[in-house]
Amino acid sequence: MQTKTKLTVTIDSEVLPRAKAFARERGVSLSSLIEESLREALADHRLTSADRVDWDTAEARTAAIVARLDEETPEESWARLNDQTLPIGARLLGQAKPETPLTDEELDDLRYEYLREKYG
Repeated sequence: MQTKTKLTVTIDSEVLPRAKAFARERGVSLSSLIEESLREALADHRLTSADRVDWDTAEARTAAIVARLDEETPEESWARLNDQTLPIGARLLGQAKPETPLTDEELDDLRYEYLREKYG
């Protein structure tokens, strides 16, 4: 799990109420809004400064996400989903989960139905 660090930020007195209202409309904290804005700015910078993906790093980050999916909070899941620095696969991991795991027999039935519809 990522650690958080406190930071004091100075914001124009006219911007602060608007930022709070914007965060409230989105259902997130002001801290989350600021963090997400920074992530987007850093992602934009990363994309313009280097248009290639470091696949070793991407695979390592994906593996780390998979390892902690079960203990991830909904807020962390939402932040990861919106993290543009992550590969799309890593952002989408764990987003679609069945209510109960399917049995092998249920998976076989689904495969059979799919193939029956596809090939008749």
